[in-house]
Amino acid sequence: MGRPAMTLRLRLAIFTSAFIAVILSAVAVSVYLLTERSLDTAVEERALQALTDLSEGAIATGLQRLPGDAYYQIVLVATAPEVPDDVAGIRNGVNYTQPTSVRANPTNDRLLALLPDRVLEDLIRGDDLAAHVTLANQERLRVLGTLGTVSFPNQQVALTAVILVGLPTSNVQRTLEQLARDLGLTVLLAFAAFAFGVWWLARQVLSPVQRVTQAASRVSGQDLSRRVPVPATDDELRALAVSINHMLDRLQESFETQRRFTADASHELRTPVTAIVGHAQYLLRRTHPSVEQVDSLGVIQREGERMARLVHDLLELARADAGFQVQREPMNLLEVLEAVRDDLAPLSAPARITVDCSQPLLEVEGDPARLKQVVLNLVQNALDAGARHVQLHLEREGRDVRLEVLDDGAGIPAEALPHLFERFYRVDGARSTRGNGSGLGLAIVRWIVQQHGGTVDVRSRVGEGTVFTVVLPAHAPNGRG
Repeated sequence: MGRPAMTLRLRLAIFTSAFIAVILSAVAVSVYLLTERSLDTAVEERALQALTDLSEGAIATGLQRLPGDAYYQIVLVATAPEVPDDVAGIRNGVNYTQPTSVRANPTNDRLLALLPDRVLEDLIRGDDLAAHVTLANQERLRVLGTLGTVSFPNQQVALTAVILVGLPTSNVQRTLEQLARDLGLTVLLAFAAFAFGVWWLARQVLSPVQRVTQAASRVSGQDLSRRVPVPATDDELRALAVSINHMLDRLQESFETQRRFTADASHELRTPVTAIVGHAQYLLRRTHPSVEQVDSLGVIQREGERMARLVHDLLELARADAGFQVQREPMNLLEVLEAVRDDLAPLSAPARITVDCSQPLLEVEGDPARLKQVVLNLVQNALDAGARHVQLHLEREGRDVRLEVLDDGAGIPAEALPHLFERFYRVDGARSTRGNGSGLGLAIVRWIVQQHGGTVDVRSRVGEGTVFTVVLPAHAPNGRG
């Protein structure tokens, strides 16, 4: 048995939830990226506005307009309009300090030292400066800078200065991290809620299909009278149930016609076949036919007997298809095996039939005549296959009784084993060289065993022999095993 198939309801819930998870994840990533861009833009705009206030207006006024969390540094590097020729000229500049400034953050004098040379080279080329730096306390800053002119009207002098403004981005990072956690939790909760909702809705929608499936699975060849329930809703499921019921009506009619034909034909054939065999036997015993006539009458008798067995088997299967039930009673299965051995021993020489059982009593609930027919069919098949020794092994196995019919015949090809219990199937090759059966014996064996609540199986290898195994429930006195 393989693994149980995944139900349609579960597949629908998984696939739909996976799809919505992809959509929610894409939305969450988009929200995160847009929020990150918006926050970065806001920091950039604040820093640019602060830089503009310092570089285009009065320094004192610009310092007063700086945001409360801003850092700044003004480095005087040359006499206007001259500019430094290299980075060293910038780093060797003089920090400008506003005497009346209320800002005394020591970091203001170290922004330039935190910037790499490649960034300062942008200022020398006339471009604005933009970089991220990390302070000693692990706080990250977004630093903007420009090369401007600082005028001192009282001294009547103008100097070229590097103006730097930095704004912290740590709050932005913390905000983004919290947003990422919130979005992740939201996606997980939404996924779980959506998966449960889809599973529940699929259960409600597909429950009529499940009822139809369960009802259809109870329909069998022995009972085609069952019908699937028709939903009250006017939809595709109702149309499906109605179509299945119409199909079952046609199948039941066809099966009933076939059963009646098989039973009637078999019954009508019994009388002429019996007459043919009887007259052939009479001619052989009471007249003096020639050698050629003896041969012909022998052929007629053998084929008549074969046809009689075929008619008998067809009647058995017709009863099986009609739902015929065997009558069961407590019985000793060992006695059945010994009876089969005694009946076939005179006819099977020189082949041997032995019975192996460690207990004198192994009871099952069964029909003695039907179970004897099972054992007779299995043993006769082994003898027809050329077996020299057929062993009937019987033992108790838990709550079951296990019967094995072992022979040392030619064996059965592996490709034939799955079809042995099919009607009219006959093995091509050594197994069938001595048999003249119809291919119905094993089908009858399986039906009888199933009527007793048991199972039948076969194992075989070509050249090594065959083992048929029949397992029947043991008789349980007072309902106990």
